Amino acid sequence: MTDTLRALRLYASPVFIRENPTLIPAATYLVITFSSLHHPSPGHAGSLHDIGLFWWLAQQSLFSSLCCQYWRQVRSPLAPMFPRLIAAEYRAIHILLALGLLLLAVPAIVRGLPLLNVLALESLNLSLSTGSDLVGPKILRPRLRKVRTAIVFGLFVVFMIPTMQDLLMKAPWFIALGVLAVALPAALAELHHSPFAHPGDHGPAIPATRPARRPPNPATRTLIRALMWQPPRLRAVPLPNGLASGAPLALLAQSAAILMVVTGFALLVNTISTLHAPTWQDARDAATAVLGQVALLGAVALPNWMLSRRDWPFLLSLGPFGARADFARALYRAHAGRAVLAGTILGLFTALAAILIGTVPLPRAIAAAPALAAVIVGGSYLPSLAVFSPLTNRPGFMLLLSMLGSLAGLQIYTDILFNKPTVPPLAWAVPVLAAAFALLMARLAPRALARADWPIEPPAM
Repeated sequence: MTDTLRALRLYASPVFIRENPTLIPAATYLVITFSSLHHPSPGHAGSLHDIGLFWWLAQQSLFSSLCCQYWRQVRSPLAPMFPRLIAAEYRAIHILLALGLLLLAVPAIVRGLPLLNVLALESLNLSLSTGSDLVGPKILRPRLRKVRTAIVFGLFVVFMIPTMQDLLMKAPWFIALGVLAVALPAALAELHHSPFAHPGDHGPAIPATRPARRPPNPATRTLIRALMWQPPRLRAVPLPNGLASGAPLALLAQSAAILMVVTGFALLVNTISTLHAPTWQDARDAATAVLGQVALLGAVALPNWMLSRRDWPFLLSLGPFGARADFARALYRAHAGRAVLAGTILGLFTALAAILIGTVPLPRAIAAAPALAAVIVGGSYLPSLAVFSPLTNRPGFMLLLSMLGSLAGLQIYTDILFNKPTVPPLAWAVPVLAAAFALLMARLAPRALARADWPIEPPAM
């Protein structure tokens, strides 16, 4: 009991706050979610429609911040020498996650939703947020499990849609109980940690010889080269890995795949919940709800290059840049090229998909394409606000700005463009403001970034 109390005490100390980038977003999304309870949207009683997005993000951020501290403790190089520490941390994370589940259930309970369904949805998010290969300091993470990561990412995006959350809230009790019975044990099993450093334990055996991998055939190589092709200006100068992406055909293929897969999954869930075959109207509604996810997933990675600066001093010293100001301008030039390219592709693809689905008329879709592109570009510059002050020039604050711009702002704006009967006149002013903001940041942020401190950071994120 004493060991557990000591482990719990760390969550109320500066140790918990340090290098925990999802803690600030968790607090922000919780405030937004609880404040939204006082202003319910008309016509959405007993629904998560107007709080579902921020409620879902609050769950993910809070669970990730708690698990970040847990994995930091139990995966420490010294932890295997203290088995009682690992056991105490395991008990402590159980207590805190249980309290987190109860706290996060309050907004949905206030809306009059069934407790069992609420806990089922929360436990699903919990199972997606506890992965040891996705949460915690990168230097302490095991190898990324690609299949699990793809499943986690897909389910997280699907259930971030309030419509999908409402489907689970309306599901019969036995479906909610089944989700709870699968997701909660999966999360607890993921949190169980037994290091190999205990006496008598051994790591997994490494085979002496590994079978040689067959090289891809010419058709596969040609397809990969086509998908990975980038405009020459985006790859002319050695830059951080976060700026190495920017393949237009790959982004187009990703957008089409997300639209089809998530729409199909939504129809499958709807079929299971209603026990009726989906209609064309169901397919239209599901595909329209997914348009925001298409834009979101294409834009969310654009500002990631600002979150890790470990390579910057070496690139500055070894690359053809000269002064810090030249290097900062090169970073923002590359970012501008990637942002404009991604915004153009996502805007055109989303508008074309809306036309083919029949969601909006042709003139509105033509106007929505450049509007969405401008908002994507402007949102990608939002984390640049952090570089103007030493107090905010931190990965956690930049991550919060990135999530507000790409996850929340872009999702809401896409919903306004394609899901509302009419677009409010003020909504057409947002792209103008976003473009002006991007131009201003492209002008001022490189100078501020050049003056900022570039520590050789430990790989904490």
